[in-house]
Amino acid sequence: MMVLCAFVANAGMDPQQLKQTIAQRLGMEVFLVDETPLPGLFLLGTAQGLIYSDARGDYVLQGSMLDLGHDMKNLTMLSQQRQRRLALAQIGEQRMQLRAPHERHRLTLFTELDCRRCRPVLEVLLQLQAWGVSVQLLPLVGPFEDQVETRARWCDPALQNALGLSDRLPVAGCNEILAHHIGLSQWLGIKASPSWVLPNGDLVRGYRSPEQLLTLLDQIDVPANSSSSPGG
Repeated sequence: MMVLCAFVANAGMDPQQLKQTIAQRLGMEVFLVDETPLPGLFLLGTAQGLIYSDARGDYVLQGSMLDLGHDMKNLTMLSQQRQRRLALAQIGEQRMQLRAPHERHRLTLFTELDCRRCRPVLEVLLQLQAWGVSVQLLPLVGPFEDQVETRARWCDPALQNALGLSDRLPVAGCNEILAHHIGLSQWLGIKASPSWVLPNGDLVRGYRSPEQLLTLLDQIDVPANSSSSPGG
């Protein structure tokens, strides 16, 4: 599993020791340690979400940090966005992706494959692909599954065929791809299926129509051909 230290530690602060201390005391894995604007307070990315801690791991806080000097900017939300961008940037070329032939946007979907609420979402993917949105698929481990069961389900040719994905997802290396990326949802604290991550790191939970998703994406970055439309 990838571990990230997002800064060079100041003298007397050991991010590795802080991760170990928090992991032992709270029983949760820590994936990220970062500085905050408040001296002596550090941001920790864990499998249960973001928390704040002193340098020794003796005191922890949960909640949102607001910058009152800059229009109550939500620094915790910005950190969450940054954490998602950092995590997804480390995926590299090994991925399960539905590529749009004329790509305008990119989107990431964390989902289970074989569940009732997942079927409508998977139908959305093909429409998004036709409208120029490439969708990266990443697995969520089901509530009663382990990682081995999840890999087996995602790499089942019969299931991919039943979902209409057999000619769109890679066959070779499926298990290796999933083994590498299956922990990302834990790192980012994503538990709801489906969950969409936008290019700016925003998290959108639940079903969204192709029109709703395209509107969100268009608001983030202007497409290369601004005169094109979903139906065109």
